[in-house]
Amino acid sequence: METKELVDFTFVWFTDGQGWKSARNNLEETFDVLEHIYNISDMENGIINEVMK
Repeated sequence: METKELVDFTFVWFTDGQGWKSARNNLEETFDVLEHIYNISDMENGIINEVMK
């Protein structure tokens, strides 16, 4: 089962910035299917409060 099929479930990916380099292929692939990809700066600026509304 894929996460998009789960009811009342939101998958959020936070990267530390280094992930943009080391997981570039995964991130690129994920951008096409995942709504919520953020970096540490986004998290520090409260994006999680917006996502969980």
